[in-house]
Amino acid sequence: MTIREISDIHRKENFIYYRREFTGQVLYGFPDRNHAGKIRISLVDPVDYPVIPVMQGLKEFIRALDEDGKLP
Repeated sequence: MTIREISDIHRKENFIYYRREFTGQVLYGFPDRNHAGKIRISLVDPVDYPVIPVMQGLKEFIRALDEDGKLP
């Protein structure tokens, strides 16, 4: 499973200063197809794949965005 792109990233205001919550649209690929869906901490759209690899891939991709300063 590969994260191809995350777009329409919006930061949700939160009263806990160290907790950052985002929503967005994700495009991810499997060996035989691509899938798109809205995301937040939990997946909003159903995933036609085991959830754990999807969540691990998303976390790695989002960490890289954060390290590069690309999150709002």
